[in-house]
Amino acid sequence: MWGWFPPLLALFVVSAKAISPPFYQRFLSGENGLTEQATAVVALCGIYMGARVVLLAQRQLPILEVLWLSIATLGCVYLAGEELSWGQQVFHWRTPGALAAINLQHETNLHNMSSWLNQKPRILLELWVLAGGIVLPVWRAARRQPLTPAAGFAYWFWPGRECLPSALLGVVILFPKRYRQLFELPALPVEVHWSELQEYYFALFLALYLTVILRRLQHPLGAPGP
Repeated sequence: MWGWFPPLLALFVVSAKAISPPFYQRFLSGENGLTEQATAVVALCGIYMGARVVLLAQRQLPILEVLWLSIATLGCVYLAGEELSWGQQVFHWRTPGALAAINLQHETNLHNMSSWLNQKPRILLELWVLAGGIVLPVWRAARRQPLTPAAGFAYWFWPGRECLPSALLGVVILFPKRYRQLFELPALPVEVHWSELQEYYFALFLALYLTVILRRLQHPLGAPGP
């Protein structure tokens, strides 16, 4: 699944926009659209995997590794919570007045309040996805130097090759928007909300990363697999 599953949502969303823009606008885009709902679901799966990882890591790994894996799990919590406005998109409560006054979209979330809660963490995540999800796996494969437990903290910090497709999509999916802005190019024949898709692929990347870590904890290198 880590190989063929990641491209499916992007292919479906772009194809739907090309074939029927009204269908895309009604069912796939926006806060209640498929893309954002899929992001929340994938992030919730990441929370489940992360909880299992942290429970096992506490018994097997030093505190630094446990702390990092807890941070990665909290990243999934933040993604799921923000996508669902911490339950507001599900239960439809009214945003408290004080929060609505400082939230750009008057919702119960944090990313619309400050760049420190949106763009800056997103940049850090994208750099980690780029380095750990694309550059290092390709470099290790070219040099035939697989990551092993002997690497210590790095073995638990860096993703596995299973994360490469979602990492590539997470980084590349925003290229149309960035190049159009940078070089003042005309719009593509088919334009979608690329940032929504990037959030989905970041959530998928984190969920896969935590799944890989869980596998490493359950089946150390050299131990028999399932």
